[in-house]
Amino acid sequence: VGINSLIANNIYEAAYPLHDGEYNSPEDDMNDRKLLYQEWACYGVFYKFQPIDLIRKYFGEKIGLYFAWLGLYTSFLIPSSVIGVIVFLYGCATIEEDIPSREMCDQQNAFIMFWISTHKFQFNSEHGH
Repeated sequence: VGINSLIANNIYEAAYPLHDGEYNSPEDDMNDRKLLYQEWACYGVFYKFQPIDLIRKYFGEKIGLYFAWLGLYTSFLIPSSVIGVIVFLYGCATIEEDIPSREMCDQQNAFIMFWISTHKFQFNSEHGH
């Protein structure tokens, strides 16, 4: 029961292969799938820019545009993530000298804050707030 019998029984009208060619074929047998694998899908090429033209050629305009946008969006997030890591490390390094952080992160105060929040909830529910 293959695709040919499904087409012969009019279950499908037509079929085409999703991927044309093998990605692990010999070097002299180059196809779009193998080229895309070598330039984009290997772990060793993570530092390279995305080959948007190859992606667009293989997957189509919409998918190519999606990956172009995804690459641009990711590059916009890099400065924010670097700043976030710096701020986090600075916070970790100076937590002992920061009085508000010591007061908020004290284990005993966490227990007290739990009961304050439950009493506030009871007060609001009793007085219709």
